[in-house]
Amino acid sequence: MADETIESPPSSAEAARSRGRALASQSSLFGPILASLQRAVEGAEEAAGSRKLPRLLHEAKIQDVSLKLAEMQAKVAQELAIAERIQNAEEVEIEESYEHGGKGSVGLSAEAETSANLGLSGEHRRVSKRVYRFKGYLGIGA
Repeated sequence: MADETIESPPSSAEAARSRGRALASQSSLFGPILASLQRAVEGAEEAAGSRKLPRLLHEAKIQDVSLKLAEMQAKVAQELAIAERIQNAEEVEIEESYEHGGKGSVGLSAEAETSANLGLSGEHRRVSKRVYRFKGYLGIGA
């Protein structure tokens, strides 16, 4: 019987990178986001391998900024996708409601060594609603 070489399967990290590269090449919208996330993962793996705290803290800061940028890019991509759907729909129904807010105050009063009052108050309101209904397809720009 001849010696056979058995290749070990790719690690889960390698498989994820491969799937990420394939998806990034197929999508011009999400390609930059996936590339940014992949760089963040590779940097984290490298920093974790060094086992030096300053390097890990520096990499954590870099990843935080990188992920915030990716989040902003994802929001832009989402809005562009919605705009495209609006452009291509025969009928569009949009219902948006936003009301975010917060209010707070702190007060202190004192009267000539006889009494002192400290007060705190806060208020928070949050209403969010976003409904889109697309009917039909015009195929504009296709």
